[in-house]
Amino acid sequence: MWQSRSLPTFVRDFRTYGGQISASLGATRRTVPCTRTRRGEGPRLSILWTPATEGDGKAQLQQLQKILSSPPGFIQSLADESALEAVEEIATTIPADDSILLLGIGGSALGAQALANALAPETSQRLTILDNIDADTVERVLSRLDLSQTTILVISKSGATAETSAQLLRIIAALESAGVDSDQKIVAITDRKKGPLRQLATERNWRSLEVPSDVGGRFSVLTAVGWLPASLVGIEIRELVSGARKCLEDLRQADENHALIQWATSWAQFSTSHKTVVLFSYRDRLRTFGDWFAQLWAESLGKRENLSGVEVWAGSTPLVARGVTDQHSLVQLFMEGPDDKQYVFLDAPVTAVDPPIEAALANLHPDLNYLAGKSLDQLRNAEWEGTIAALRAAGRPVSTLQLEKLDAAHIGALMLIWKMATLLAAAVLEVDPFDQPGVEAGKAVAFAKLGREGWQEKAAEIISGARSPSPAPPINC
Repeated sequence: MWQSRSLPTFVRDFRTYGGQISASLGATRRTVPCTRTRRGEGPRLSILWTPATEGDGKAQLQQLQKILSSPPGFIQSLADESALEAVEEIATTIPADDSILLLGIGGSALGAQALANALAPETSQRLTILDNIDADTVERVLSRLDLSQTTILVISKSGATAETSAQLLRIIAALESAGVDSDQKIVAITDRKKGPLRQLATERNWRSLEVPSDVGGRFSVLTAVGWLPASLVGIEIRELVSGARKCLEDLRQADENHALIQWATSWAQFSTSHKTVVLFSYRDRLRTFGDWFAQLWAESLGKRENLSGVEVWAGSTPLVARGVTDQHSLVQLFMEGPDDKQYVFLDAPVTAVDPPIEAALANLHPDLNYLAGKSLDQLRNAEWEGTIAALRAAGRPVSTLQLEKLDAAHIGALMLIWKMATLLAAAVLEVDPFDQPGVEAGKAVAFAKLGREGWQEKAAEIISGARSPSPAPPINC
């Protein structure tokens, strides 16, 4: 049974299904009614989120209510039963002994990777994700796969992502060279109507699924984009959705003492002085969740202009750290470097059998005998508590986020929580969390260099404004 560690007096217990949300503030204990478990509906979820500080959550609560009154596409997609059924149907057409090769980049790959690592560590080796165009990596992957027993998932919302398109064309060539009918091996996940990928899927009769038109890539993990690869490594995708839905119902009943509201309030208090958010994950299975978070946070909040068109250069930099490993690298900076970071420590229960260290072995040296009878996870827990205590003693703003269980429902809830946290942060910064104009400039120059029509003028404008330093002499050793 999961036990919460020693916590400070201010604790927000985010119970997303059943029970209550409780908040302890000094000697005062507040309880907020939450969704109750009805018979046959399964266990509740529990996520314990302890903000770095307390504060008046009224402003954040108003923003949350505004978001929920006109829900964005990623929330609406949770109710799309037909989309779930379509994913389940496609999954049945893919041979159980096929390897899965996913072609995608950014939100088309990071969510699937996070889900596979967190929830299917034993079977995730079936899934290979090519989220870059490094030819060494691509060719190494192709050399080890039996392409006759590999299903290709190609994912691009626009259907025109340059990197994914290039990967796809290379893979088709490899399939044909191996004598494999590429049309029988490719599954496309893209826009319902438009884009080159949709056109190819229609013309070549590929199996295909839809990316909702109102869901951007970094928000798309709880759509077919994440559901299909997750299902192919054995993840119960309906449990993912169930967890997110339960979380959503909990948020609809939130008051200003809710865990998410209090965290957003705490973040806002430090948003101008502490512009970096460190997600410090103490479970390797949640390590790539940090990569998913980093894209979501950075691309949503880093904006040159605010909603009024005023140049503000807003943003909050995500930094992903790994506990306990980065205690031996980054923590020195965190403790004694600039006080410009906020910290979120992320944890979940260990699932492996974790035997204690035998006393006879620990006693091989007197400096090791303190480990006698302790398990690896006990050591990890002690280091978690020690690092948090040290940072707090140094005056650093630290919050903790703990899952009661590492399962599909909790991960679905966790992903929805972070999407909502991102929208609340965007409201504080007064920026649009759904666009990404800053990535277009680099694309324009790249397309022009590749000879793509219509991009030369834009590229010339960008290059003319670039300040390029003179090259330094080469380093010859």
